[in-house]
Amino acid sequence: MTTSNGPEQVRAAIAALAAGESDLSEFETLIAHALRDGSLTREAARSALDQAIANGTIDLGTLGRLGLDSAAENQTRLRALLGGAEQAAAPQTRLNEARVKTEWLDPQSNDGSAGPIGMGHLLGHRYRLERELGAGGMGTVYLASDTEVPGESFAVKVLKPEIREYPESLALLREEVRKTRSLQHPNIVGVYSLNADHGEVYMLMEYLEGKTLATLLEEDFGRGMPMVRAWPLIQDISAALAYAHDHNVIHSDLKPANVFITTSGRAKLLDFGIARAARGRRSSIDPAAFGALTPAYASCEMLQGMEPDERDDVYALGCVIYEMLSGKHPFARRSPLQARDAGIVVAPLASLTRAQNQALARALAFDRAKRTPSIEEVLKGLAAHTVTRSGMLRWVGAATAAVLIVGLIAWIVWGRQPVGGSRTPEISLAHARSLAARSRALGVDRSDPSFQEGTRALAEAEKQAGAGGAAEATPVLGQAVTELAAANHAGKRFARLGSTPDEVALALNLCQKRATPCAAADFAAETPRMAVFTPFYLDPAGVSNRDFAAFVTAKNYQTGAERGGGLYTGEGAAAVFRAGDNWKTLRDANVAPGVDSASLPVRGIDYESAKAFCVWRGKRLPTEDEWEFVARGVDHKMFPWGNDPKGGEDGTSRRLQPVDKQLATGRFGNRGLGGALWEWVDPSEGAAPVLRGPSWQEVDPVRERLAARRLEAPSRAFADAGFRCAQSVDMWPDAPGFNAK
Repeated sequence: MTTSNGPEQVRAAIAALAAGESDLSEFETLIAHALRDGSLTREAARSALDQAIANGTIDLGTLGRLGLDSAAENQTRLRALLGGAEQAAAPQTRLNEARVKTEWLDPQSNDGSAGPIGMGHLLGHRYRLERELGAGGMGTVYLASDTEVPGESFAVKVLKPEIREYPESLALLREEVRKTRSLQHPNIVGVYSLNADHGEVYMLMEYLEGKTLATLLEEDFGRGMPMVRAWPLIQDISAALAYAHDHNVIHSDLKPANVFITTSGRAKLLDFGIARAARGRRSSIDPAAFGALTPAYASCEMLQGMEPDERDDVYALGCVIYEMLSGKHPFARRSPLQARDAGIVVAPLASLTRAQNQALARALAFDRAKRTPSIEEVLKGLAAHTVTRSGMLRWVGAATAAVLIVGLIAWIVWGRQPVGGSRTPEISLAHARSLAARSRALGVDRSDPSFQEGTRALAEAEKQAGAGGAAEATPVLGQAVTELAAANHAGKRFARLGSTPDEVALALNLCQKRATPCAAADFAAETPRMAVFTPFYLDPAGVSNRDFAAFVTAKNYQTGAERGGGLYTGEGAAAVFRAGDNWKTLRDANVAPGVDSASLPVRGIDYESAKAFCVWRGKRLPTEDEWEFVARGVDHKMFPWGNDPKGGEDGTSRRLQPVDKQLATGRFGNRGLGGALWEWVDPSEGAAPVLRGPSWQEVDPVRERLAARRLEAPSRAFADAGFRCAQSVDMWPDAPGFNAK
């Protein structure tokens, strides 16, 4: 097939398929070959295939398997089609803008084609409105089905038509949606895109089952929630706000109606930045009249048009917490300007201690300068004198608490080892502060009860020290050390995953330098996101031939390559089937002098065999998020050797090393994560198994990145694919005294 007649031959192939003269596998193999050798462009292929889909000759699955749809860009290698009878698994990907965005049609130019919004309406020629979920000041929310991806559902907020009258606010709203999309946090509702369709402006959002906090309070807690029910929700809301503030995003319209409570009992925040966008940079409109700002929850400074500040969200959070615990707004739904001018003082709540009421009152201060400076400080104040998760550190008397604390420190700080006579646990302000700093460096979840109690106790100890008390010996300082150590050793941790826009730009630049065709959409699966992890352990090295042989002998097991008579190997850009090859032939081939082949990592393994081995060992395959969390470390490095693409020219070996000799690159000292073998992992989302971590055979710097990934069929074996196992544990591997099972 030549470039000049490529499209014609594609159309001929489509005609042959429609006439029953060829089957789908042959047709897709033909297109894959043409795309691989450059005789057919992606644009020409997509144009011809779109027509075939419209005619019913093929379905959307063909686009996915060929990597020609927005959901499958760079998700699977064409080699899975070039190898023979078995087709690649349908690709899966995380939701991202490239996948869900539709054409932006100028909302100022309504040509009347859209018709009135209602059930059955098709927005963007793609999202069908199924039913109304609710209405608010900014617009109406609908459940919508995606006609291009069967089974996919979204929440679609159709904004009030007045927004078209304020071009500046519309531009700011698009910017706020872009910023919110970067907030990948478990307590923030996902926002995917802002679109316009013939006069209608709508936001595409994550669909969740549950109800808003406003509805929950109205229906179930008219007199307020008990603290034991409210506290987890307060923690969730605070964690989301603190994370957003760390990323320079202010919510600006926090209220019970913008807090969504899922059926699993988690709180997730909605509508970040919409009030700020509606205000415009010069406050040219009244955001309250527009429905994007609620005076009862807005700070005095917001109502006066001042620049947004973290303390604006602090005020709103104070209002929300007060209402959660009492069922009433702290100022009877008056705006803070009205309450201030009327001299109203917030009434204390009987369910809170004096210290907690004081903390809540400070969050509700009318003057920004007198208000609690951060979300974390609000939590600390409310956590005072609450029972910890273990219930072990109640105020039962200074002497008893002191003895208990020393014992706990010996157990937690020193790795659960007996304390020797010369090794006394350090109980000092300096040590407690260093533990708090380490919590931040490790990315410990700020909503973790141990972290919250530890930071609260540290603040109390510092207060005592400032007042001249003997803080070095007080039980509260010991409590701070104990709780912070527990958080560092066993608490949940956040991590930044995926690729930033700058990292994608670097990947595109590397493609261009190598004359490799690629586009930004090819990296859609690497959308930046935040993930939270509980302690787990990833094997320090990949599984060796010796260990895999023991499994095969014990289980009388045959791998996919042994059952299928061969495996696939890369030759240039193509994948070639090599009959007769399997993990045993690869083990014994081309072994360097003096190297024991049993010590080399096993390769030629399919996903199903990797999973079976890990189960046999009482473990599991890691998820791809776990793999990336360990491989990229706390500094989010791009390549096994660092962030400089050229570092691989001298820093990596093109020789496969024994598992105990490979480069240690993981955050816990793991070896071979990138530069040894591609490794099978379980997908963090979707069903298709994933390979992560380029092999020693890779020479393309784009594929050497630790963010690189590929999908393959679970029963296919590849010469450059191995694996390692993982297991959930009680303590992180970097905790003192950790011992792997």
